[in-house]
Amino acid sequence: MAEPYSTGTSCPPEVQCTDLTALTLDGVHEPDPPPYGKPSVSQAAKRLAMNVRLLRVAHGWSQEALALNAGLDRTFVGAIERAERNITLASAEKIANAFGMTVADLLTPYGER
Repeated sequence: MAEPYSTGTSCPPEVQCTDLTALTLDGVHEPDPPPYGKPSVSQAAKRLAMNVRLLRVAHGWSQEALALNAGLDRTFVGAIERAERNITLASAEKIANAFGMTVADLLTPYGER
């Protein structure tokens, strides 16, 4: 008999050992893989991205200048403009304040102001 915690081939008496070669995987399936890749982006995030970029360019600011005026990181501003980040209301408010507008104005489609 094998010692406890050994890798021996004998089974303890309280466990029924079976021939592993006789086991099949009929009826067993792998779960669906998680959805990898880019997540879908909401229309509001796309609108925000477009408006931030348009306003930034209209002000003649670089992403770094907007980031400094809004108190955000430059790479974060770039991610917002590419609609890669789902930002908080606090961040949207910082950007709106940098442009001298409200968050509602920032989210309004460009032609409707």
